[in-house]
Amino acid sequence: MNKMVKGAIATGVGVILLVGGGGTLATWNQAQDASMGSVVSGDLNLVADAGVWKNAAGTTIAIGSYKVVPGDTLTYTQPLNVTLTGDLMKATLVTKGLPTGANKNFEDSNVAVTTVFTDTSAAKKVLTGDLIPGTLVAATVPVTTPVSTFARNVNATTTFTFKTDTQNRSSVNSKYDFNAEAFGYKLVQVAPANAN
Repeated sequence: MNKMVKGAIATGVGVILLVGGGGTLATWNQAQDASMGSVVSGDLNLVADAGVWKNAAGTTIAIGSYKVVPGDTLTYTQPLNVTLTGDLMKATLVTKGLPTGANKNFEDSNVAVTTVFTDTSAAKKVLTGDLIPGTLVAATVPVTTPVSTFARNVNATTTFTFKTDTQNRSSVNSKYDFNAEAFGYKLVQVAPANAN
């Protein structure tokens, strides 16, 4: 056999071994990176400043030593700083932790507790509960300036009313303990309408 025949046989055997041994003969291909940029997450934050208790006469009181009587109304005003960041961010501001059972010795018929949130940033509107970036849902005309970061100063006013129609000695020497169940405020994100 001449050298050319021997070389052709060797080449053929090499190709057979390559294919039979699990190798592949690649076809053309090309890869390209996508120019997708980056995505960042937003934020939801609630910060409470120092609050103040006042009685029906508008006098600032030390709640730990104050003795409430029928007809009195105690008001606790808590400044809150609300920050929402996100193009589809929506949140609801609510209260949490009202006393129950042993932590609320007052009869239900003798006391009423309510909380109202008021926007103190600009027009001082009463909030209905929803805080939306750029759209402050209010009792009157909404503010509709589109922004992706929403910061508001909100006053949470909790009113504790000891009713005048309290009968006989009902609820005397009783205690209503807001601290026992960590009374406070909660900012909860509302998922976008098309969320999974």
